[in-house]
Amino acid sequence: MWYVIWTTTGCEQKLGLWIKDYVPADYYDDCFVPLIDQNKKINGVWKTVHKTLFPGYLFVNTDSERIETFAERIRHSDQFAMVLSTDERFAPVNDEEVFLIENAYANNGVLGSSIGIIEGEHIKILSGPLIGKEGLIKSINRHKRTAIIELSMFGRVSKIKIGLEIISKL
Repeated sequence: MWYVIWTTTGCEQKLGLWIKDYVPADYYDDCFVPLIDQNKKINGVWKTVHKTLFPGYLFVNTDSERIETFAERIRHSDQFAMVLSTDERFAPVNDEEVFLIENAYANNGVLGSSIGIIEGEHIKILSGPLIGKEGLIKSINRHKRTAIIELSMFGRVSKIKIGLEIISKL
């Protein structure tokens, strides 16, 4: 199961390295900071840049028996670090959220862009992490090649900008 670690924004990678160095490997399976591909036009040329998908958060894959030991260990870090919890229990990432995390994890930690078409007033995703998740798309900016999706993340509704290139409009 994936759990969320809350830390200082901008220090996610540093904490991830600390965890890999100082937390025994038998406390968790993996830990990573998900990144996202974003297309940016730089000097008239479209380039893909990586940004942190959830600033201030990183994710750890472990089970419910080991998460308490893991959480206790990261309290010894020289940075602010806390595993998110609800009602005195550590809360794993829910099914609605996990598709982004697993998609990024399967792609070396980077959530790629999607490619789609517009058919009338409907969007059809042909490839990428948004396949089958068209209902999450709230708006599209074709000029910037992005889509805004809305998810319930970390106990609140979050709007996430994700790469989406529309290749045709029918």
